Amino acid sequence: MPATLLGLDEGLEIIQKLRSQGESIHTPGLGAADCPIHWMHFGKGPDCVLLHGGHGSWMHWISLIPELAEHYSLWVPDLPGFGASGDMLTPPETSFMADALILAIDHLGLSTRGFTLGGFSFGGLVAGQMVAQGAAVESLRLIGSAGMGMRPEKSIDMLLWQRARSPEQLLEAYRHNLKALMLHRDDDINPLALAIHAESCRQTRWRSREASHQASLREVLEQAKVAVHAVWGLQDPTMDHTKLHAWWDQHMQHENQDMQSLSLWDDCGHWIMHQSPTQLAAWFRTHT
Repeated sequence: MPATLLGLDEGLEIIQKLRSQGESIHTPGLGAADCPIHWMHFGKGPDCVLLHGGHGSWMHWISLIPELAEHYSLWVPDLPGFGASGDMLTPPETSFMADALILAIDHLGLSTRGFTLGGFSFGGLVAGQMVAQGAAVESLRLIGSAGMGMRPEKSIDMLLWQRARSPEQLLEAYRHNLKALMLHRDDDINPLALAIHAESCRQTRWRSREASHQASLREVLEQAKVAVHAVWGLQDPTMDHTKLHAWWDQHMQHENQDMQSLSLWDDCGHWIMHQSPTQLAAWFRTHT
């Protein structure tokens, strides 16, 4: 159900205003996946690619884009199977998605310059796959990344929004799920967050949950030859922070501290870009 039917006009207006400030680009289907990919491009400066999370789209980054676009040339795609991008002809595996994105980035000319790669949630897992497959990444930034295999034992109480039978039920399901998974402060569940979530869920075809729960990112990080900087919120229900900190101390210590860092932020849930965009923009620039 479109967000226009859910009384989310205020949020949709913010989305449209930012969309109009960027450039919408489609790269053609390339390689075995043969998947056209939709990108939004903002700003000028060093290239930075930002990958959204599951049940998301480029709009996951909306609150952060205005601040980062003052310092970077931002390339923000809808991942294959999400948003306005196409679906892959290859099996629904992150390795094929990573390959499709690398080919699209080559097509855009970013590989000749090198770029910063940021991944949120499921997008962090995909970003790691891109690094493992030899993308021209100079620095990897992980925000609430999936793929670490360190979820708490307590399950996350989510509602199946597809079962809603009225706009009111659907909006309540979206609001509940944002509270349960994405945002721990009620004030952050605002019309913009609801509009982004509603529009992104409506256009999602790729089911990312199974891949996100695996631990495949850890091996990639242990072997990465690029700088890796990561941040999680302490109120993020997808991460056991004690296990994360212990693993990071054991496997990610580097004599050059510019090559790696782990940050854990209090009063932050999973969707850090929406909740703390100014703090996250400063974090990005610190590790340039």
